[in-house]
Amino acid sequence: MFRRKRRLPIGGLLLAACLAALLWLTVRSAAGWLGGGVDSGGAREVVSDFYTMEREGNFGGSWELFHSQMKEHFAKDSYIQKRAHVFMQDFGVDTFGFELGELEEVGAWRMGGDQPLLEEVFAVPVTMTYLSSFGAFEIRQDVFVAQESGEWKVLWSYQGESDKE
Repeated sequence: MFRRKRRLPIGGLLLAACLAALLWLTVRSAAGWLGGGVDSGGAREVVSDFYTMEREGNFGGSWELFHSQMKEHFAKDSYIQKRAHVFMQDFGVDTFGFELGELEEVGAWRMGGDQPLLEEVFAVPVTMTYLSSFGAFEIRQDVFVAQESGEWKVLWSYQGESDKE
């Protein structure tokens, strides 16, 4: 006797595919919520890229990730020279470790003083760890990101107590 093979109906296959797609979308959305809860579209990644370049001594590359307000604050040549001097000569290190905290939406923010207000700004706390001739130490800095010409760009705060919004 012949046994008839059991086949899954096409409707069952479509249902299974839809359920798999729904599960994938749910997991993907949950991962976004766990990553800071905001739809930043690369804001945290630009901070990671910035400090990866800094750690490698590529200060010219990291400078390129600055917002135009930061580029006004530091000329490229001056920035490269100062960063190399501080890290390599003053601290006596040639690299460092860094850790990024959770991305947080700040909203309207200004870099400092009389700088223009930026509307959609996010903050990422960065902790840099140095093993230097002075021992091990950490520097923690809130790094800000804002979009400029459709790209996320890095800013530092130069706000004094009287500048805060």
